[in-house]
This record gives sequence, C-alpha cells and structure tokens, in this order.
Amino acid sequence: MIAMFDAAAERYATLGLASKLPGTVIDEIWHIIDADLQGMVDLPQVLQFALVSRSGHVTAVFDDRHDSIFEFDLPETYHRSFPETIAVLDDGQYQTMMLMDELSV
Repeated sequence: MIAMFDAAAERYATLGLASKLPGTVIDEIWHIIDADLQGMVDLPQVLQFALVSRSGHVTAVFDDRHDSIFEFDLPETYHRSFPETIAVLDDGQYQTMMLMDELSV
C-alpha cells in the first residue's frame, strides 16, 4: 500500500481555496501534515481541517477519525471570511487542498 501524503508528491490548492485563504495558512497546513501528522497517525485519502479563531489567530483542528484531536495554533490572523473546514485529498498522484464543497471522492 502506498503511504498517503508523501511530502515529495506534487501539491496544489484549488483556486476556490486560494481565493479565500492566504497562501501562508495553506503552507502551514502542508507543514502540519509533513511535520506533525505524518508518522503519528494513519492518514486516510482525505484529511479535514477545521479553521477556528483562538485569540484572534487561526487554529487548525484535525480530528483523527474521533480517536484523537490535534490543534495547531498558527501565527496568522483569523478572518471571518475564512472557510470553516477545508479538505486535503491525496489521489495517489497529486495532493490537493480545497474547499469542502469542491471535494468529490
């Protein structure tokens, strides 16, 4: 079985997501996947992150299929226009970060 979310794979963000979320937040989420989640939990084909405001900054919340919840405080300022939840899909060839309504698996 091929490991999901290999850091060497091609990675993208949809235009829909990039229009609603700064590139710095997108980059931080890729970093979380590589540095904090990879090797710690089994990563499924689709990851979901909730984006919440904590003290005015972005906190990315990852729920490991209800086994564990991981929260990552980011230095970026939170804006109400940010999507509540985003998806990250690894289709075996490409990895794509997107809005939830863009996800079709």
